Amino acid sequence: MDSENSLWNRRDFLKVGGTSAAALGVAGAAAGQIHAAQTPAVQPVTPADTPYPKLSIITPYSPQKLAFAAQAGYEGVVVTPSADFNPNLSDSAVDQILATARNVGIRIISIECFDYNHTHPDAAKRAEAQAQFIRVLEFCHRLGCKFVGTFSGGQPGATMQDQAAAFADVFNEKYLPVCEKLDIKMGWENYPTGNNFASTPAAMQAIFDRVPSKRLGLEFDPSHFVRQYIDPVSAAWQLKDRILAVHAKDTEITLPILQQVGIAGQGWWRYRIPGQGLVNWPAFFTVLLQAHFSGGIAVEHEDQFWDAPHTSSLPDFPQERKDGFILARRFLGQFMPGRQA
Repeated sequence: MDSENSLWNRRDFLKVGGTSAAALGVAGAAAGQIHAAQTPAVQPVTPADTPYPKLSIITPYSPQKLAFAAQAGYEGVVVTPSADFNPNLSDSAVDQILATARNVGIRIISIECFDYNHTHPDAAKRAEAQAQFIRVLEFCHRLGCKFVGTFSGGQPGATMQDQAAAFADVFNEKYLPVCEKLDIKMGWENYPTGNNFASTPAAMQAIFDRVPSKRLGLEFDPSHFVRQYIDPVSAAWQLKDRILAVHAKDTEITLPILQQVGIAGQGWWRYRIPGQGLVNWPAFFTVLLQAHFSGGIAVEHEDQFWDAPHTSSLPDFPQERKDGFILARRFLGQFMPGRQA
């Protein structure tokens, strides 16, 4: 039974109890009032860790957004940097964030930071990016998280093998000692962009061939494979031992537009909430469960049909965006193991 229905039933019970007390007279009513006063309020409970995947949402930090995630039935949140959520926060500010999460009954599963080019061609900018990202890893540890999402870097004009070697060297020499000391992992999302060259299975494998440590892996987003005409399920099977986090997002391809503008044109693909695009979610979940994946499956909401424009800076989500998250939770929940009642 979900929490909303549980609350409704409890309210009904209290109403019935009040009616019964009135029927019994003043003395009975007084007894009922004493009993009610002694009954503790129901407190939110942070979901316990389990060996199963954990449905979550990607969101900037705010108490309202964390509360919504819990109310919508998600286990956790994946939080992106902002003025209120970054490595420069004091210990007391971090404690307040953790207290807020506990109070609403949600877990901070992991954090994401895509701002740094780990292999920047300029040596000074590269060193600065690496130093800043180490602070992100430390921030992850301060929050009690175990995973940081990022990009793989980019060097314009360099070959795929050279870029793979460069990123592997950065991880092995700079980041791995920190990850081992703090007992955390990191991985990159497969978003095709200039600062993230490793968005294909071949580039991913070229890095992993140079990095034996399983503390480096993938923040696997099936939607980005679809738009590249790569089968995400086949890619997941190939790389299943390196999937450390998942973005739950779908991609729709509009063939009539594609036939007119070609793959270099615009408007032939768009991101959707899970279940409203081309990803084969049952097959994808089969891979995750076969690999005993127990990390976060975070809904990355970029669907214009379930959103309101120009509202990203608001402290709470607009109802249109909430509806998208609710539908995504309803769809993905049917593939999750465990009790469904």
